[in-house]
Amino acid sequence: MATGQHWEDITIEKEKLQKFIQNRGEWAVLIPGYLHHEFLNEQDMIWVFQGDFGIIQKAVKVELKVKQSDPDQVLFDLVGLSDSINGDGSFEIKQSANQSYQLMGNLTLKASGFLAGMMNPVLERFVPQLVEQLVKEMAMKAGK
Repeated sequence: MATGQHWEDITIEKEKLQKFIQNRGEWAVLIPGYLHHEFLNEQDMIWVFQGDFGIIQKAVKVELKVKQSDPDQVLFDLVGLSDSINGDGSFEIKQSANQSYQLMGNLTLKASGFLAGMMNPVLERFVPQLVEQLVKEMAMKAGK
């Protein structure tokens, strides 16, 4: 199981950061390799991004299903639509000591099926980089 977690300190009004993490359309476009997204309903969306898996580059299509959402966090499941890759993740806001906030993101992905033996080692390298890049981009955009 591949896991990535990253946080960034950000000086911003809490309400502005809360609004940003609740607006999935704002941060969906920031995922590395972003191609497009669509909303299925108020809770669920589809993300399509170009994944760079070492020697393989391919479009990956996943459904993001929100499990829980409150002003300070969004918890979601990811269901692979183009590949047998499933997982979960979250974005959370936490108070920092110096009047700023931390934006924390985490993601866990696991491949199953025929290609799992090949994909899981690749995901172990890919997921931490993906989370770090996405959270950095989210913090920069939210702070503008």
